[in-house]
Amino acid sequence: MALGPAGPLVVAVGGGLISAFFYLSVMFGGMGALILGYLAPLPLFLAGLWLGAPAVTVAGLAGAAAVMLGTSGSMLVALSYLVTGAAPAILVVRQALLARSREDGTLEWYPPGRVLMGLTGMGVAALLAAVILTLGEPDGLEGLMRQTLARVVEPAFRMQGQQAPDPEAFWVAAVLPGLVAVSWLVMTIVNAVLAQGALMRFGRNRRPAMRLAELELPNWLAPLFAVSVAAASVVPGTVGFLAVNLALILAVPFAFTGLSVVHVFASSRSARTLILVGFYMMLFLFGWPILLLVGLGMIEQWIGLRRRFTPAAPGQEDE
Repeated sequence: MALGPAGPLVVAVGGGLISAFFYLSVMFGGMGALILGYLAPLPLFLAGLWLGAPAVTVAGLAGAAAVMLGTSGSMLVALSYLVTGAAPAILVVRQALLARSREDGTLEWYPPGRVLMGLTGMGVAALLAAVILTLGEPDGLEGLMRQTLARVVEPAFRMQGQQAPDPEAFWVAAVLPGLVAVSWLVMTIVNAVLAQGALMRFGRNRRPAMRLAELELPNWLAPLFAVSVAAASVVPGTVGFLAVNLALILAVPFAFTGLSVVHVFASSRSARTLILVGFYMMLFLFGWPILLLVGLGMIEQWIGLRRRFTPAAPGQEDE
């Protein structure tokens, strides 16, 4: 179905409005609407990966305007939507649709590893900005996280006639910024993959599928990750807090690289589906296989496990 002259604009604005509805549903729809909030970037990715970077930019701005109207002019909520939803969608779409012609006339698309690193860089930049902006607070960003958590749970304890725990008891505050960034990264990646898959299903995709086996990380990432882990283990104070949260964010690219190793390994076995289903069940039920994925990603970075598993035909699995 061909779009008319105004078609791309209608699709972009409509995508932004739907995205805003999903985003606001969490605020006004309760806990049951969390899944819609998680899918808020999906309409933006659908518009962008179908119609290009200008479309996702228009969709993001339309969504931000709708969020502001839906919250009675709240600039803070609209800015949060722009930063957490629209900006990463614009970045991913712009980079993912970059391509150059090879000598044989075929297109060479922007590598998926660089798209992933761009998103990771946004997460790191957000962490650094938050740390810098809270330097004047007692105990910095970590102290602010502890105080915020204490205020959030205090009404629940008061309703039970109990005294709320001291802010120092909230140990999760030490890793909360990193966990939030990791959740945001995964949310963005999942929505981008869902959008690309849906567009491919209906033949509306501009770019071919990104494949896990094509995921390559820069060589400097492994040493930076190792230094972050080491500093998180031995350095106290703000620097140690920054290091542990930085390590959490930098673990995400290695986890996806490790996942590519699992997919490539499974693709060379007759029980491919059984292996993948079993692994994903363990991943979602227990969680600890994430550490295995990070470790596999590090090993892949050093010795190239995927080439060893499929020396003749690497790169068979979709993200």
